[in-house]
Amino acid sequence: MLRHSLGLLAGIVLTPLLWVGAAWSTAEIVGHVQAQRFGDPLLTACAAMIGVGLVGGVLAATRVSPLAAFVSGGVLLGVPLWALLDPASMDATVPGWLVDPESFLRPLGPGLPLFLALGTLLFISSLVLSRWRPPRRDRTEEAYPPAAEHAPSRRRAPEPASPPPAGRPVAPDAGWVDDPSAKTTTPFRRGEDGVRPLGREDDDRTRLLGDGR
Repeated sequence: MLRHSLGLLAGIVLTPLLWVGAAWSTAEIVGHVQAQRFGDPLLTACAAMIGVGLVGGVLAATRVSPLAAFVSGGVLLGVPLWALLDPASMDATVPGWLVDPESFLRPLGPGLPLFLALGTLLFISSLVLSRWRPPRRDRTEEAYPPAAEHAPSRRRAPEPASPPPAGRPVAPDAGWVDDPSAKTTTPFRRGEDGVRPLGREDDDRTRLLGDGR
């Protein structure tokens, strides 16, 4: 909204400057060329004409709010068309100095060709729909707010446990095992009734995984 407000203000301020610059520079260039006077006054008028073109290019091609081009183009194009289509109505509405036949500022004066060309350019450029949308960066921030504002707080992950000392096997759920018996394999024997662990009553001649022979 602020962008369009600034664009409207720029259009209101720049439109009179464009009108005066276009009318004066055109009148001076035409007068000097017809009189074959080529000097500093002609160079000054040409510089003013270039300045009018630069301002018009900025309003038509940059990311400035299209309201600036809309206001300037509407005035530069609409007022001369009004004077061409209904001069009596315009003479009765606008101040007398604006329609004075001796004034270079009159809509149907020497600046008429430039008014029509520059006004059409600015007005058409203001109708491009993409210029009325906010810049891409603003649209991205509106659609995807910064993650820091909405992301849940992250807790610090627990540090991994230190490895057990050498020689201490780790039980599935009980941590380190200090029982010496856990370091050996339980012997068993195979018999007619199947495989069973050896008891204390078995003698030392029984072989591991053997059949007692």
